[in-house]
Amino acid sequence: MSNSQTKKVANPEIARLRKAVARLKNIALKYRQSEVVQKALFRISELASSARDMSEFYPALHAIIDELMMAKNFYVCVYDHADDTVRFVYFVDEYDAMPSDEEFPADVLRQGLTGYVMRTSEPFLLSEQNFSELVECGEIRDLGSPPVDWLGVPLRSGDRVIGAMVVQSYTQDVGYTTNDKELFMFVSQHIVNALERIQQREFMREEIDRQTANLRDINRNLEEQIAERKRAEKLSAVLYAISELTNTSENMSTFFSQLHGQIGKLMNNDNFFVALLDDDRRHIHFPYYVDERDQQLVDRRPLGKGMTEYVIRTQQPAYIDEAAYSKLVKAGEVEGPTKYYGSRPTQWLGSPLVVDDEVIGVLSVQTYKDEVNYKQDDLEVLNFVSQHVAVALERRRNADEVKRVNAFLEKKVAERTEELVNEIERRKKIEEKLFYDAHHDTLTGLPNRSMFTERLQQALNQKRRFPSHNFAVLFVDLDRFKDINDSLGHSAGDEFLLEASRRIGECVRDNDTVARLGGDEFVILLNLIRHMDDAREVASRIIEHMRKPFVFGETEHYSGASVGIAECKSRNDSAERLLRDADAAMYQAKSMGRGRYVVFDESIHKDLVASLHRETELRHAQFDQDFVLQQFDLVSLSTRQARAREVLVRWQRGEQLLTAQSFLNVAEKTGMILQLDHWMLTRCCEIVRDEELQIPIYVSLSTKHLYKLADVKALLEIIRKTGVRPELLVFEFSETELSDNSKRQLTALRTLADAGVGLALNEFGRSSGALQYLLNYPFTHVKLDPRFVSETAASERAGVMVRNVVNLCQELDITVAAAGVDTQAQLTALRKAGVQIGVGKELGEPRWLPARAKQEAI
Repeated sequence: MSNSQTKKVANPEIARLRKAVARLKNIALKYRQSEVVQKALFRISELASSARDMSEFYPALHAIIDELMMAKNFYVCVYDHADDTVRFVYFVDEYDAMPSDEEFPADVLRQGLTGYVMRTSEPFLLSEQNFSELVECGEIRDLGSPPVDWLGVPLRSGDRVIGAMVVQSYTQDVGYTTNDKELFMFVSQHIVNALERIQQREFMREEIDRQTANLRDINRNLEEQIAERKRAEKLSAVLYAISELTNTSENMSTFFSQLHGQIGKLMNNDNFFVALLDDDRRHIHFPYYVDERDQQLVDRRPLGKGMTEYVIRTQQPAYIDEAAYSKLVKAGEVEGPTKYYGSRPTQWLGSPLVVDDEVIGVLSVQTYKDEVNYKQDDLEVLNFVSQHVAVALERRRNADEVKRVNAFLEKKVAERTEELVNEIERRKKIEEKLFYDAHHDTLTGLPNRSMFTERLQQALNQKRRFPSHNFAVLFVDLDRFKDINDSLGHSAGDEFLLEASRRIGECVRDNDTVARLGGDEFVILLNLIRHMDDAREVASRIIEHMRKPFVFGETEHYSGASVGIAECKSRNDSAERLLRDADAAMYQAKSMGRGRYVVFDESIHKDLVASLHRETELRHAQFDQDFVLQQFDLVSLSTRQARAREVLVRWQRGEQLLTAQSFLNVAEKTGMILQLDHWMLTRCCEIVRDEELQIPIYVSLSTKHLYKLADVKALLEIIRKTGVRPELLVFEFSETELSDNSKRQLTALRTLADAGVGLALNEFGRSSGALQYLLNYPFTHVKLDPRFVSETAASERAGVMVRNVVNLCQELDITVAAAGVDTQAQLTALRKAGVQIGVGKELGEPRWLPARAKQEAI
């Protein structure tokens, strides 16, 4: 084979060998690089175990990275998810300086290269050209000196980015490759693990330090508690010993001496004093003292301005050293050092001895030595001890006092025994009086409701045993008692009740029971009666006696009585039923005109039920729908021309038209009468206004309006609102409802008269005191009662009385009108007597004022 051929064969072989050598060199280079990486990872792992804290870890880590690639500029930042901040835990750069561990808001760094890596969670290799492109497109902002090459990788723990690690270059001859990026990313995972291990170790170390500090604090607290407990046990033992001294000491001198020894177990008491106030609280004496310097102290002295007196004045414990002493002297609280108060100590503790919130003395210790140093705790202990010493002193004093008192008591026992015998007798009398007071009325001395109920129950028990045992209950109500009480005062009212109880007592037998229930109500138990006529006779006697005048001073006043009678009809009757029925019968008598008696029967019960039903219906009635007005002309008896008009209210209940007497009493009793009168007065004012009346109109009102000034003003306000002249209105008030001594009614009537309203005395002649009203009250009209009018035609005496009334009214300028002129004979008699105007069937029929559509409930 020629040389040329040999060369041709050798050339391919050499080329193959060269390729193999190059491949082996690459493999060797990779192995060397892998070995370097492995060594770096191993060193990082060792560093995680050997580094004591992060300040050692980061510089060592920088050196390791610098061996893998050019890392002259290197930093590590950590992201805090909770605060959304970034902290550069390690930073080394040729151009930029970054404060170590300073926190930056994450929003500021998100626009930089580091924020870009953390935002994308991907490694990033940047050249100088790419950096400008990213800045121009707004992806990042220039936050520092621009690098030539920049390589950053995220630090990821699981799925979270916890920071970033960056190397960068500012020179053209140093750059980073894709291999560097992959190597840097690979190393970053191991660095994260190392970081977490070091952080965990630091956390464990901090936790151990914290637990150790806690244990140290707990141990210190336990030692303090043990010392405090030992001190408390020692204090308790001393207090117990002081308490025992009260019983074991032979005398007070021994007590104080032993007390001195016990307090010495708690503090230095080489100088110890017990100071007590005398009973006059103007002197202080020292029953016990021990002093190193002053052996002969004054045992007793007047109160001055020493430190002991200072504690007594302030009633507070005091710790006085030289500085405090100077301040007190300067403030004038204590006097300067004198022989009178003894030698001046360097430190002085004093605590008040208090018994029942009163200072009785002072317990004190003092020292003249600088080496003895009292503390605030010593003052607290002394104050605590002084409280028990004060109790012990008081107990000791009390024990001595008990001995003295026992001797005194033995002397007094005999005297007291005799006194107790007298006291027992006195208490028996008091009990008897209390029993009497509990069962009798305090004013009249009559049995009260409680005793009356007992006796009534006894009568019912007798009725059950002996059916022939008959008895009755009388309920007595006095007329005009409220008027007498209001006009003359409570003293006169009490005299009136005493006289009334005396008169009622004169009308019954000794075996009957008269009781006062309260106010002007009396009840009578008529025991063992043969017939109900006996009860009627007693009721008649009571009514007759109560009609007699009552004399108060130089004036006479008249009352009366309404009596209700209830009979026990069966063995099963009850006290409640008898009292209720007698009460109902009494109210029936009052409604029939007073001054009479009524025996209860079922019709009264039915009337009560009907009254309740009527009250309910009246409460649901509507003024303009359910009430109508009936108008009468008051005409001249000579010319029959209308001189005035009278308006009466009627209740339209279904098909039935009820008169005023059938519902006004119910309205008055329930308090609805004022509203009804206001409505009627308003309608009358509207009639005067709408019809332009020139003659007065009579309006009948309840006397309930005359008890309060506010009610009178309400009537005048209605007149003012409707705009009518007051002189066209005449208010009628019933003679039987007026009180001849009521100052309130008189004041109210004068107020109405001053306003220009006419006032009419209605139902004149029904009672005995009518002339009194004409003389004392400002009435401008008198309206004769229909019964009085009916007697005028039949009785000459009645005619004479009417003439005299007319003459009197003419003299007083009072207009006289007659009500109930129903016959020609009555009309003739009234003309003859001089009566001016009248109303009745003979003088004209009534006219009806239709109801309005307006709805207004009572």
